Amino acid sequence: MRKLYIIQILLLCCLGVMAQKAGKSLTISGIVVDKSSDKEPIIGANIFLKDRPGVGTTTDLDGRFKVQAHKGDVLIVNYIGYDKIEYFVTDSQTNLVLKMTPSATALDEVVVVGMGTQRKVSVVGAITSVDIGDLAVPATSLNNSLGGRVPGVISIQSSGEPGKNISEFWVRGIGTFGANSSALVLIDGLEGDLSQVDPADVESFSVLKDASATAIYGARGANGVMIISTKGGDYNMKTKVNVSAENSFNIMSDFPEFVDGPRYMELYNEADLSRNPNKSKDQLLYSDRRIQLTRDGVNPYVYPNVDWQDVIFKKMTMTQRANINVSGGGTKVKYYMSLNVSHDSGLLNTEKAYSWNNNINIMNYTFQNNISYKLTPTTTIRMNMNAQIRQNKGPNINSADLFKMILTTTPVTFPATYPAQPGDTYIRYGSDYQSSDYLYPNPYAQMMTSYKEQNANTLNTVIKVEQDFGFVTKGLKANIWVNFKNWSSSSYNRSITPYLFRAVGYSEDSPLEYDLERIQEGADYIAQSDIARSSDQTFEFQGNISYNRQFGLHNVGGMLMYRQREYRSDVLPNRNQGVSGRFTYDYGQRYLAEINFGYNGTERLAKKKRFGFFPAMSLGWVISNEKFFEPLKNAVNNLKVRASYGLVGSDDLAQAGGSYYLYIDKLTDNKLDQIKWTFGESMNHTLGGPEIAYYANLDAVWEKAKKFDIGVDMTLFDHWNITIDYFYDKRYDIFMERQSWPNSLGYGKAKPWGNVGKMDNKGVEFSLNYHKNFSKDLGASFQANLTYNKNKLVYKDEPDYPTIWKSETGKPYSRLTGYISEGLFQSQEEIDSSPKQELGSYTVGDVKYMDINEDGVINAYDKVPIGYARTPEVMFGFGGTIAYKGFDLTVNFTGAGNTSTFFDSEGMWPFQLDYPGYNVVHEYFDNRFIPGGDSERNARAKYPVVHNGTSSNNYQASTLYQRDASYIKLKTAEIGYNFPKRIYAKMGLGGLRVFVNGNNLLCFDDLKVIDPESNYGTGGYPTQRALTLGIQATF
Repeated sequence: MRKLYIIQILLLCCLGVMAQKAGKSLTISGIVVDKSSDKEPIIGANIFLKDRPGVGTTTDLDGRFKVQAHKGDVLIVNYIGYDKIEYFVTDSQTNLVLKMTPSATALDEVVVVGMGTQRKVSVVGAITSVDIGDLAVPATSLNNSLGGRVPGVISIQSSGEPGKNISEFWVRGIGTFGANSSALVLIDGLEGDLSQVDPADVESFSVLKDASATAIYGARGANGVMIISTKGGDYNMKTKVNVSAENSFNIMSDFPEFVDGPRYMELYNEADLSRNPNKSKDQLLYSDRRIQLTRDGVNPYVYPNVDWQDVIFKKMTMTQRANINVSGGGTKVKYYMSLNVSHDSGLLNTEKAYSWNNNINIMNYTFQNNISYKLTPTTTIRMNMNAQIRQNKGPNINSADLFKMILTTTPVTFPATYPAQPGDTYIRYGSDYQSSDYLYPNPYAQMMTSYKEQNANTLNTVIKVEQDFGFVTKGLKANIWVNFKNWSSSSYNRSITPYLFRAVGYSEDSPLEYDLERIQEGADYIAQSDIARSSDQTFEFQGNISYNRQFGLHNVGGMLMYRQREYRSDVLPNRNQGVSGRFTYDYGQRYLAEINFGYNGTERLAKKKRFGFFPAMSLGWVISNEKFFEPLKNAVNNLKVRASYGLVGSDDLAQAGGSYYLYIDKLTDNKLDQIKWTFGESMNHTLGGPEIAYYANLDAVWEKAKKFDIGVDMTLFDHWNITIDYFYDKRYDIFMERQSWPNSLGYGKAKPWGNVGKMDNKGVEFSLNYHKNFSKDLGASFQANLTYNKNKLVYKDEPDYPTIWKSETGKPYSRLTGYISEGLFQSQEEIDSSPKQELGSYTVGDVKYMDINEDGVINAYDKVPIGYARTPEVMFGFGGTIAYKGFDLTVNFTGAGNTSTFFDSEGMWPFQLDYPGYNVVHEYFDNRFIPGGDSERNARAKYPVVHNGTSSNNYQASTLYQRDASYIKLKTAEIGYNFPKRIYAKMGLGGLRVFVNGNNLLCFDDLKVIDPESNYGTGGYPTQRALTLGIQATF
C-alpha cells in the first residue's frame, strides 16, 4: 500500500510539472523586414504556428506582429515572393527582427504589363510571362518558337523557305474576319515584328490576352498584345561579353514522293485505257519497248527518267548564326550592345552558270544598342536603337510556283538539260511542244535563268526621359519618349532567255542516235531591270504619368498616357492618337481591382465617328492570403481567382476599294475618265467618266469586341504552378461589303460597305509548370500547356444563296466545304442504282457522292461543311529539362488538333489535263482503283481510277481528299554541357557551354505525304529538319 501511495504522488508531481509547462504562454513580438534592405517592413506577411491551425496573425502597417506561443513551437512566416522562415520558440521575445529573403524566383513574381510592371500576385488580367529561355532555341525567329510553348497562342509554320519561313500566330485564335486578326507586337514599346528580334537580346516577354490587359493600348490591342523588352545592362556591373555561334545542317522534312518514269508511263497507259477500253496496245502513247528503254536508262536524253526533286533540290544545306553582346554599367550609366549575324541558304540545287549564283541566299545583320544615363538621382535618359540590314538573293520566281512546277512536270517528257556541243556559249535546256504554239516550262531553266536581289535597311530609335517626382510625393513618376523609324528597300532583277531544245530523229530500234531541234531561240545577253525603291517612315510620341503608393494595407496605383503616331509611305500620312489610363487597387494583397480605359481617335472615319471609348474592369481575390487558408498553405501555396470584362476596338478596317479614308468616295485608279463612251453619227466622239470603286460611308465606326475572361492561378507544394482561363469574345461592327445588295439596285462593281459583321470566339487555356532542384547537382523542370478556341460567324452579309452550304453565317470561320464521298463505284450495277451525278462523266472506279438532300441528283445543292478550318482549334505542347552537374537535356513536343487540309490539285490529280502534264505522287499510285484489278484491293482503294484527261467528277473538293491535319511533333531536343569553372577559368572565360540541338525532328500524323503544318496542300517549299551545333562563351 505504501508503494502505491508513492507512485500516485510521483504521477501527480509529473502532471503538475507538465501542466505548468503547457500553460506557460510566451509572447513573441517583433518586426518582419526585407533582408535585401534591412529596413523595408513587409506588410501583410502571414505568421502562424506550425501544427496548430488557427493560431496566427499578420504583420501590420509597420511590419510588426505579436503572437502567443509556447516553448518548442515553430513560428512560420510566409509572404509571396520571399522564402519561408521557420523560427523555433525558446523564450519570450519582444523585439524580434525576422529578415525575409526574396525567393530565387523573385523575377517570376514581377510581370510586364501594359506600360509598366506589376507584382504577379497583384495582376488581375490574363497575362502570360514567358521564360525567354524556353524560346531561345535555334530557330529562324521567335515566331517559330511560339507554337505549343505559350498558352493562348495558335501558331502555324506553313513554309520552310528562308526569309519566308515565319510562323503565323494569333492570340487566342482568329476572332474576326475583318482586315486584321493578328496580335500587336511591341518591342521596347514600339510596334515591330518578332522576326526582327534575336532571342539573345530579350530580357522579358509577356503576352496580354484579355480586355483588362490590352485596353491600355486602345485600338491597337483588340487582338492581343505581345510585349518584348530587350536587355539594358545593370548599374555598377562589371563589363561582360557573351559570344555565341551556331551552325545548322538542314534537310527537307516532308515532301511528296513521285513515281519514276516507267511507272508514270504505265499509269498513263492505264488511264488511257480506262477512258478508251477498246484501244489497242499500238495506239497507246507509251509502248512496252519505250517503257523498258526508260527503265534501263539506255539514253536519258531520248528516254528521260527525271527525278525533278533531285534536280531542283540539294540533299542538305547549312545556315549560320553568330551573336556577340556587351553589357555593363557604372554609377550613372548602364549599357547593352549586341550584334547578330545570320546566314540562311536554301535547298535549291543551283550552280553559277551566269553572272549570279541564284540559290536562296539571305544575310541578316542586326545591331541593338541600349544606353541609360542618370542625369540626376531622379532623372534618367534612355536611348534604344535597333539597326537592321537585310540582303536577299535568289531566283526571280516565286518559290511556291517553282515547287508546283515540280508537281506538274512529268519525268519522261524531256531532260533538264542536253549535253553541250563544241562551241556552245549557252546551256541547252530541255523542253517540248505542249501544243502547236506553247512549250512545256522547264523548272530547272526557270530557276537558273532569273535572279533577284533585294536590300532592306531599318533604323529604329527611341529616346526616353524618365523623371521620378518622389521629392513632390512618394510614388509619382513620369516619362516621355519619341520614336523615329525609317525603312527603305531597293531591288532589281536579271534574266536571260534560255535556249530550249528537244530530241528528234530517234527510234526505239536505234535509241542511242538522235538529233536536237532548237525550239526556242535564247538570248546571249543578260537583261537587267531598273532599281525599284520603296520606303516608309514612322514618328511616334508618347508621354505618361504614373503613381504607385502603399498606405498601410491599401496599395493604389494609377497611370495616364497620351500617344500620337504618324506613318508615311505615300503622299498623305496615316495618323492616330489616343489617351489611355489605368487605376489599380489592392487591399492586403488579397482583394484586387483594376480599371483600364482607352480613348482613341483615327482619321479613317468621318469627324463625328473618329473617337471611341474602350473601358475594361477586372477583379481578383487572393484566397491563399486569407487567415482561414493558413492550414492549407503547405499544400496550396498560392491561390488566386480573377475575372475581367471590357470593350476593345480596332480601326484596322478593310480598305474598301483601296480606300484608306472610308468617308470619301474612291474612284477606280483615281481616274476621272475610267469609263469610255464612243458616240456620234460616225462614232468619232469619245468621252470618259469616273467609275466608283467605293462609296463613302459617313456612318462607319470602329470594329469592337466585348471580352470576358475568368481565370485561376495556383501554386502547389512550392513547385507546381497552374493557370486556367476561360474566355469569350463577342466581336461586332465588323466592316464588310454588303453582298446582299443585288446588282439590280445599280450597284455593279462597287457595293456599299458597312459595320454589320459579327463573330464570336471562345475557349479555354491551361498551363502547368514544375521546377525543383533535388540537390546542388540535380534539377528538373516540366511544362505543359493547351489552348482550345472555337469561333463562329454570327452574322455575315451574304447574297441569298440557293444552297445552305455556301452561307457562312452560323458556321466556323474558314471551314472546309465540299461533297461527302461514299467511296468509289465498284460496278456498273452500283452506278445504275445510285443517284445521278451531274459533276462530270463518271464510270466504274470513279468517286461516288452522297445525295444530301435526297432529290436523286448530285449537284451543288449537296455540298456541306466537311472539316475543320485550316487554323487549328487546339494547340498544345509539353516538355521538360533535366540538369545533372554540367549536363542538361531538354525535350519539347508541340501539337495541334481539330484542323483539316486537302490533298488536291497538282499533287493528287494525275493527268488532269488532256496531255501528259501532271506528275504522279506515289501515295496515289499505291492506293488507286485499278480497272479489272483485284476486287478486294479495289474495295480498299483510297483514290479513283486514273483518266488521261480532265475528270471533273473526281476532282471535286470532297471528303475523299480531305485529311485530318492534327499532329504531334518532337519540335526540339537539345543536349548541352556547361564546363566547370576550373576549366573555363583557365581559358580566361566567365562561362562556357556547348550544345547539340535538333529541330522539327519527328512528326506523328496521318498525312505522311506532307508536313501537316504546310499551307500548300502537296506543294510549297517544304519545312526543314535541322541539326545545330553551338557554342556559347562569356568573357
